[in-house]
Amino acid sequence: MSATATFTRLARADLAELVEAANDEDPQAFMSYLAANGTSVADYDWDGEVFEVLLPVLSEEYDIDLETSENEVVADLAEAMEAMVVILTVDDKAKYLESLNPENFTKKELREAYEDFAEEEEEEAGDMMLEGITALHTALGEVDADHVVVVVVG
Repeated sequence: MSATATFTRLARADLAELVEAANDEDPQAFMSYLAANGTSVADYDWDGEVFEVLLPVLSEEYDIDLETSENEVVADLAEAMEAMVVILTVDDKAKYLESLNPENFTKKELREAYEDFAEEEEEEAGDMMLEGITALHTALGEVDADHVVVVVVG
């Protein structure tokens, strides 16, 4: 089964309740909380597992590190869930919005980066990675001082 990637804009003030929902006995509580309190801001139609390659590649190859914001909250969520969670913040937006512009990347270079990282050939890797960057760029555009975007891959 393939993983999905969701991009949900959420009030920064709601992050503590999001962690509570992640620790709830009901495995659906986390996604239910996001659905009830957030707004979807980007779409990604490929297998979300590509983000397990895309995020490290962005960090290592392009110096775009989206995995270190809200470390404490992300650590709490990771401990409670079996999904990858990234929280995009206004600091991320200030640092990376311009460099994450999809026009700065080519499918060819992204495919090569994917194949180098994953050590496997994937014909559609360039498309998957570029659409992932597009979704991240769109999501970052929705962040402000009072709102974050919670990216969930699972």
